[in-house]
Amino acid sequence: MSEYPPIHREVLVDAAPEAAFEIFTAGLGRWWPLAAGKGVYGDGTVTFADGQIIERSAGGQQALWGTVTRWEPPAVVAFTWHPGREADRTSQVEVTFTAAGAQTLVRLTHSGWEIFDDPAAMRAEYDKGWPTVLGYYVEHVARPGEDDGAQTWVALLHRRGPSAPQGSVFDDPRFAEHVAFLNRMREAGYLIAAGPLADEDGAGMTILRLPGADRLGHATNLATKDDAAVAGGLLSVTVRPWQVMMGVLTPAP
Repeated sequence: MSEYPPIHREVLVDAAPEAAFEIFTAGLGRWWPLAAGKGVYGDGTVTFADGQIIERSAGGQQALWGTVTRWEPPAVVAFTWHPGREADRTSQVEVTFTAAGAQTLVRLTHSGWEIFDDPAAMRAEYDKGWPTVLGYYVEHVARPGEDDGAQTWVALLHRRGPSAPQGSVFDDPRFAEHVAFLNRMREAGYLIAAGPLADEDGAGMTILRLPGADRLGHATNLATKDDAAVAGGLLSVTVRPWQVMMGVLTPAP
């Protein structure tokens, strides 16, 4: 038996296993407390993408947190874990989702401490940290999309940039970087809508909704630095704060 046993944590969430799994994985960026210091950079986004967990800073830096080793929705997700460290020093995390009446029992097991120089200290750090992180998850499941009621909406107005080619910007290979940026915003739960403006080549609009108040600066960093098509000059972007005064829950018939 290992001298450093796994950490076991359990929480009950007010959702069915399918929703609990989806929020934990696809919705990771909406509840993981990056701003509370539970990340490498402290700003930006974190997502499950292409079998990996990746944090991206507002300045465009990227950190690999781990690689998925088991994916059985809605019952189990497991992954290696090394945020802020090289991939040759990894521990292992497994999360299971089990129906408990109208709720879901979420069990997290974190093991593999022997790989670290100071296993006891590393285990103690996570033993203290996981309850805080899972607390954010439980709160988010209880009120999905609310994020304490505070939100920052922005409109990104894109146009041809200084290095755009003579032809259509959509034919430029760099446009794929813009699509990748939009996909990251979608995976983080920020993207509301995006598309081209039909009356001007290369022009388009993207609507983002970020959890929390007064995050215009963060949205600007994402739009100008995380989007390589903008940073490389294919597109230019104007970031405008948007105040939503009216909306509908479902499309009109």
